[in-house]
Amino acid sequence: MPRRMAWFIVVGFGCGLTAFTLGVAAGQSLSARTAQQALQQALGGRYDRRQIHIRRILPGFSPSDAIVEAQIEATFKFTRTAQGWQATEVRLGDRDWRKLEALSAVLAETPTD
Repeated sequence: MPRRMAWFIVVGFGCGLTAFTLGVAAGQSLSARTAQQALQQALGGRYDRRQIHIRRILPGFSPSDAIVEAQIEATFKFTRTAQGWQATEVRLGDRDWRKLEALSAVLAETPTD
């Protein structure tokens, strides 16, 4: 089994990417390309447009909101331990390797209102 495996990860805040406010003017629909570009910018420009796949766009809770479900490509590093293969690091876009615990901790945080 190779040490590095590429997987697709569904990015989200909560379940999927929910309540992603993009400042769309009232009455305008959000295109997949515009959502893709906004996600590129929100992720620091590290992703090529082809690495971001917009799954669906739903109307938000107000005319100026949209809910976008997106899928981005990520690369995971696996390490063999006494318990078997474990995912230990992740690389998102062209960034350096990061410990997977750091990403897990951020995703497990309770959102603040």
